[in-house]
Amino acid sequence: MPAGTAENHAPRTTAESAKPEWNGHDWYVCLGEVNDSRNWDDARKYGFVSAGGGRWYSDTLQKLQHGDRVFVYVPKVGYVGTGTVTGSAAPADQATLEVDGKQVGFQNLELVGPYTHEIIDPDPDEDYREWIVPVAWERTVDRESALRESGLFANQNSACRLRDQHTLNRVTEFFGVTQQ
Repeated sequence: MPAGTAENHAPRTTAESAKPEWNGHDWYVCLGEVNDSRNWDDARKYGFVSAGGGRWYSDTLQKLQHGDRVFVYVPKVGYVGTGTVTGSAAPADQATLEVDGKQVGFQNLELVGPYTHEIIDPDPDEDYREWIVPVAWERTVDRESALRESGLFANQNSACRLRDQHTLNRVTEFFGVTQQ
């Protein structure tokens, strides 16, 4: 069947119908600092978000595309920044970031976090690498100034479409950016 025919569109389930519509632009990104594997100060200084330790963590981050807007959440801290994705995801050992107008290999940066994962009994078919997505920050805050309040969207996915209107209202107001 050609694309666009009725047979290619499954009916929406009740759960899908109940989801608020996504604006096609805004993403929630969780920058977990568990076991000090990554660090917000690094991400803020050098302009990136990252995830890794298995495909469950890195696959969603790899969905981010050039021009997407991200709102970064550090667990147990709050929302700490917003910016625009400026490139594709790449493994840490292949990623480069622009620093002072020059492209620098991610692993050549002076980083606080190790961006590696020690896995006991690793699965040879799993991808445990840390993945890096470059971001041009529009506004960031330190951990102490983070937006943290009851009712804001947060979950364990490394990245997901930010659909929650209350959260969008609050983060855009907090960071002084416009809603799309």
